[in-house]
Amino acid sequence: MRISTAFIVDFATVTFSETLGTLCPLCAAANGLTVQKPPFLGELESSVDFPSEVSSISLSSGEIVLEIDNGFNFDPVRPAPGVTGTVTIWVTDDADGDVLGTLEIDGATTALPAGETLMRTIALAAATVEGSIVAAAEVDSPLGDPVTIDSSLRLTVTVTPMNILVASVTIDVAGRSVDLDPVSLDVEEVGQDLTERILAGGFILDVVNPFGVGADFQLTVDGPTIAPIQKSSSVGTAGTSTVEIPFAVEELRTFLGQPDVTLSGGAVVDAAASPITVLPGQELVLTGKFDLTLRIGG
Repeated sequence: MRISTAFIVDFATVTFSETLGTLCPLCAAANGLTVQKPPFLGELESSVDFPSEVSSISLSSGEIVLEIDNGFNFDPVRPAPGVTGTVTIWVTDDADGDVLGTLEIDGATTALPAGETLMRTIALAAATVEGSIVAAAEVDSPLGDPVTIDSSLRLTVTVTPMNILVASVTIDVAGRSVDLDPVSLDVEEVGQDLTERILAGGFILDVVNPFGVGADFQLTVDGPTIAPIQKSSSVGTAGTSTVEIPFAVEELRTFLGQPDVTLSGGAVVDAAASPITVLPGQELVLTGKFDLTLRIGG
């Protein structure tokens, strides 16, 4: 048996950009002129946000794929022969600034020609990340050859998280709704001779709850030949528990022996529940069975 030790988490691709005029104030002042490309040190950044209910993740490993699109009409790291600059990129934890990965594009070894896109990958270090992951790029471009300045041109960075493995996730679950996957009750083979002998009965749920939070359940028994039957119940904070859901005798006789009967529903977590830390492989498990009291003889 193979036991999972990490989640694979998907994050959306984020694209951010900045104009030459914002990165280089001297360029903004020289807009439309043909001059030596002014030196500048500018920064642009954006964040890769977690889903709203996630407060932190324990990052095991992963990588950030970067696409750096030079929309300028010059190379910022090689603005003149023998003159080099850098583009330095940091990936950090927004909450405390911990560095998860870095990359430096040095004009001494790498060009970033006008109108072209450079692709690079940053490996991410293991860390606890709270709130969001921030990607920031600092452009250090020295004095360059003459060029016609267009301050509206942009440098654009696209950040794509890949292969993000997470050892645990801390989630705020208070008041949140959860849908339960419908399950077949497989009661078609129950005969009329048995249903007529029912004196009492109900549904018993054995609950495995590794999260330590309570929830209120709304359950529905439904099928093509019956009217829906709705029941309410609740699950406590214990790791294991048993919940009994009673049915009236006529309710039981309505669906026992009928085809394609399903149990579906949902749950709402207690509004006062504290954030929970979820580990790989953990899940709330409900195992159900019928408990019937039958009349014997007569």
